[in-house]
Amino acid sequence: MSLSFEEINVLGNITNDSYGRGSTDSYDYKPRSGGGVRVSDSSVVVKSSIDGDIMHVTALTIINLGHIGMQHQEIAKCENELNQHIKNYLSNVKKEFKKKENAGRALKAKQVKDSEITDIDMINHYAATRQAYVKRTICFELG
Repeated sequence: MSLSFEEINVLGNITNDSYGRGSTDSYDYKPRSGGGVRVSDSSVVVKSSIDGDIMHVTALTIINLGHIGMQHQEIAKCENELNQHIKNYLSNVKKEFKKKENAGRALKAKQVKDSEITDIDMINHYAATRQAYVKRTICFELG
């Protein structure tokens, strides 16, 4: 079942963070402590876009890759953290969508198979910290 025009408008209003609300504080995710990459709410941006019945949810952060031998582990840790941010963002969108003053029904979002994409862009290859943008995108089919 696809979304009606009114439901798409409701979803657009829920996900719109261009005025009055920041994209970094729209949900309450606190990362686990214990080494590795620490991602806080203020350092991760989660955005979404709707293309027909597909919702693309993207989380972006900046990390220090450090030593070249450890970069794959740091990227994997960061991917896990970004997955949690995307999961919590989608959970919050579903909760808001279900409210009676919005759509008043549950939003079904099924992850599209093999839709996970991770992009890593180095900021400065020559710096000792080797900072990089890590962008994680997951697509969901809406119903």
